[in-house]
Amino acid sequence: KCSSISECLLFKKFMDSRLQALTCYTPDTSVQQAFDLEFVSNYQAIQVGVRNTFGYVRSSAEVIGTSKQPPIARPTNGSVHINGSSPVNGCMNGGSLHTVNGTTLNGTLNGVLEQRPYSNGLSTPSSTSQYESNIISKRFSSANSLGPFSTSISDLGLNGINPYEKWSSGGSDIFQNGGNEYMNTLSLGSQGETMLDLSTKFLSSTSIFPPKSQIKRQKMIYHCKFGEFGVLEGQFTEPSGVAVNAQNDIIVADTNNHRIQIFDKEGRFKFQFGECGKRDGQLLYPNRVAVVKTSGDIIVTERSPTHQIQIYNQYGQFVRKFGANILQHPRGVTVDNKGRIVVVECKVMRVIIFDQAGNVLQKFGCSKHLEFPNGVVVNDKQEIFISDNRAHCVKVFNYEGVFLRQIGSEGVTNYPIGVGINNAGEILIADNHNNFNLTIFTQDGQLVSALESKVKHAQCFDVALMDDGSVVLASKDYRLYIYRYVQVPPIGL
Repeated sequence: KCSSISECLLFKKFMDSRLQALTCYTPDTSVQQAFDLEFVSNYQAIQVGVRNTFGYVRSSAEVIGTSKQPPIARPTNGSVHINGSSPVNGCMNGGSLHTVNGTTLNGTLNGVLEQRPYSNGLSTPSSTSQYESNIISKRFSSANSLGPFSTSISDLGLNGINPYEKWSSGGSDIFQNGGNEYMNTLSLGSQGETMLDLSTKFLSSTSIFPPKSQIKRQKMIYHCKFGEFGVLEGQFTEPSGVAVNAQNDIIVADTNNHRIQIFDKEGRFKFQFGECGKRDGQLLYPNRVAVVKTSGDIIVTERSPTHQIQIYNQYGQFVRKFGANILQHPRGVTVDNKGRIVVVECKVMRVIIFDQAGNVLQKFGCSKHLEFPNGVVVNDKQEIFISDNRAHCVKVFNYEGVFLRQIGSEGVTNYPIGVGINNAGEILIADNHNNFNLTIFTQDGQLVSALESKVKHAQCFDVALMDDGSVVLASKDYRLYIYRYVQVPPIGL
């Protein structure tokens, strides 16, 4: 329709020549090289993400005899019934462990694990092999280091045991410590896996989880909660940051609504400011807030794409903005007693100190010491306390970037979400691993008290301290909770 016969014949000749060239083409194989591509799964992130987002399932074992609630991670003595079997000195039978796929277990563990109790009460026999004992000694430096784990036999691939027992916060454990009857070799069907192979799996599977809390925590309850999902006053779509001013007003960064909301100390809405945009007085994904105590000015950090600082007065009127060409991933912000703004950045692991005019006073990198910083506070000695979510502790630096010390540790402050200093000068580290936990230290790192909530929370974003000793918690369930805590000396293992 669109061409003449002569044009079609000319085009046919051209197409024939091109097809002939393609059929005669031979690729040069000398430059080819084979590559193997592998997708590496982050199992820790998957486990933690599923747990924090969807929750978990937990069941209790039937325990024979009377026993009271054990402290967290402390093994208990006694015998148990499993799958309807009778108790046999802490050994499991009835098809659950005594016989697996027709294989009878007897003898000793042949020195795979040395005799020490796990947190769920599973007793392991003495090591007779130097090589095997070295495996354990390199993984765990002391008996106490094994205590935080509440690992079930399901990690070895056996059925019938709750795989989520490792996440429990105490109570009746599945296995009880006791007896001297050990297993020699465990073979699963035709796979021919020895107990040494299984013990290696056992250790590798538990290594992705931080241990449970190693201290007995006192219970605390919230006395106020407010907020819900939405875009109206008093509603949130992502309350990422929270701060408290001198009047105990609660200031919330409502990130995806591009605004700041202010509430009184009882959670009653007062006013809001900000709207989506990049002009003066507008906000774009505000994620953290801090307050200048003397003036009441509100410091707001914005995440990508603007990654800058904005300052508003106590009434929500725009003052200035700066830092867009300096900051990259602002994560935590605070103000010291001289009005200097201290910002900690994740990903680039950097601390930047500004004056309120936006001038950079100091900046330094912390990549050697930090893994994932998410909160910051400073004392009157120019010491910077940074909560490190993945290192399970708080790292302390001076204003010159010199690392000073560490407060908290894995098993005590797992996955901290924020850090604060109360009126007594004590360091409060907040985390919501299993429960919402508060662990209180002196500034030198001595443990003072430990508390936990009676209820579990969704993933938490940030915390702030009030002058009356209350703690404000911003949660992913679009609510804020106010906890009052009473300090009680902790009970150790």
